[in-house]
Amino acid sequence: MNAYAVVLKPAKVSLILFALSVAIAFAAVAGLARYRAEKEQAILRTEQQLLDTRENIKKLSTDLDSINRLAQKYRQLTRLGLIGEPDRDGWVQRLESIYGDSRLPPTLSYTLAPPQLLNSQPVPADAPGSYRNNVLHHDLALELSAIHDGEFLDFIARLDTDWRSPYRVETCQITREAEVITGLQIRCTLQIYSLPGKT
Repeated sequence: MNAYAVVLKPAKVSLILFALSVAIAFAAVAGLARYRAEKEQAILRTEQQLLDTRENIKKLSTDLDSINRLAQKYRQLTRLGLIGEPDRDGWVQRLESIYGDSRLPPTLSYTLAPPQLLNSQPVPADAPGSYRNNVLHHDLALELSAIHDGEFLDFIARLDTDWRSPYRVETCQITREAEVITGLQIRCTLQIYSLPGKT
């Protein structure tokens, strides 16, 4: 019996050690698998964050391009004289200069009315800013007499090329009285537009 005990005892210890090593190996493999899964999840999260960051950068670049385009348009409108303090004295001087350069008879008379809101309907106070209309129009009434058709068309063409501020011809009345042989009597109203700048 002692001989068997001597042989079985080391075998028993060997089996216990083998079982322990197998258990440790399984635990190590399971630990490594969990570690790898966590790392893969972390990599996937990082890739998703990078994709989101890339999308945000792309969106911000698009927004920045839009802002730059709008800023350029704003600068153009400011140079045209639409945005900012209306240059009413400059308009009158430009009108006189254009008329004087056209070599027309000195019969020009004009009246520049005070500014008025383009859309005078009341806007609710809680309306979004894009729906509020702060555009002003300045009515410039012109009266010309003793000029001919071609001269008037040349004058309008000069206005079209040399006038810098946005405007439109609102009304134009042309009459030729029987006793006036020297030319036409013309009454026109120009609407000049301006938009006060933000303070």
